[in-house]
Amino acid sequence: MNASVPLFFRQFQRDFFHMGAVMPSSRYLGQAGVAYLARKQGPVRVLEAGAGTGSFTREIIPLLEPGDSLDAVELNTGLVSYLRHRLHTDVDFLPRPGVTINLINADVRSVASGQYDFIVFSLPLTNFPPPLVQEILSLMMARLKPGGVFSYVKYIFIGRFKYLFGGPQVRAHMDANQAIIQSFAGRYQIDRRAVLRNVPPTWVYYWQKQ
Repeated sequence: MNASVPLFFRQFQRDFFHMGAVMPSSRYLGQAGVAYLARKQGPVRVLEAGAGTGSFTREIIPLLEPGDSLDAVELNTGLVSYLRHRLHTDVDFLPRPGVTINLINADVRSVASGQYDFIVFSLPLTNFPPPLVQEILSLMMARLKPGGVFSYVKYIFIGRFKYLFGGPQVRAHMDANQAIIQSFAGRYQIDRRAVLRNVPPTWVYYWQKQ
C-alpha cells in the first residue's frame, strides 16, 4: 500500500471540509493536472493549492528547470510534515539545481502573492460555502498571469450522488456553488479531461486567462 494512504485517510476523518477526498490522487490524475505545465516555455512560477501528500507535487517538480519556482501550499499541518519529509528524502521530489521549492503551511488566500504562470488547484470547492468559492476563484484568477493556465479537479460521480440523496439544503448549496464555478468556466475554460484511473474517477478542468 502507498505509505501516504493511511495518513491521508486519518486526516480526511479529522478534516473532511478542507480535504474532500478519501484517497490521495493517483499518478494518472497527477499527470493530467500538470499537462499544460509540461508545455511550458521559459522560467515559470507555479502555485499548487492543496499540496496534500504530494500527488501533484511529484509530477510538477520534474518539469521545473533552473529559474523556475513552486509554491506548494497546504493548510493541514500533518500533511505538511509528511510532504516536507518526502521533499528531503524521496528521489521523486528532488528538484534540479536552481529550482526553488517553497512548502507553505497556510491558507492559500493568505500566501498567494504576485502572479503565477500555472496554478494547480485541488482544494474541494464543492465543500465550501458559496461566498468562499467566489472569493477563492476570484483570487486565483487575479494571481494568474495573462496566458497562464489554472487546472482543477472535480469528482465525476460523487457530486451527482450527493445531489440526489443530500436533501434540499445540500442541493441548494451545490446549485449555488455550481453557478459560481460555471460563471468562471464560461470566461476561462479551454479544455477538460476525464481520469478514470483514480479513486474516484475525476474530471480535470483547464482554464486560461487571456
